[in-house]
Amino acid sequence: MQNQTDNSTSNVVSLFGNRKVAVQTEDKPSVNVETTKEGFFDAIKKNSDNEERLRKERLKANQSVLKSYRIKN
Repeated sequence: MQNQTDNSTSNVVSLFGNRKVAVQTEDKPSVNVETTKEGFFDAIKKNSDNEERLRKERLKANQSVLKSYRIKN
């Protein structure tokens, strides 16, 4: 009779058993402070432009709704 704790032939998956974890060590590129600042300010400008575009689209859509329902301001 085979031993029940033999993991090589057991069909039972152990959730809490010892696992072999492959540790990958990658060389992380050094973070350039200037690049980070430029990216941050680019994101701010992009968000500002997007906010302005959406505001204009909402105003235009609201005007067309007012016209289509013949609502007077």
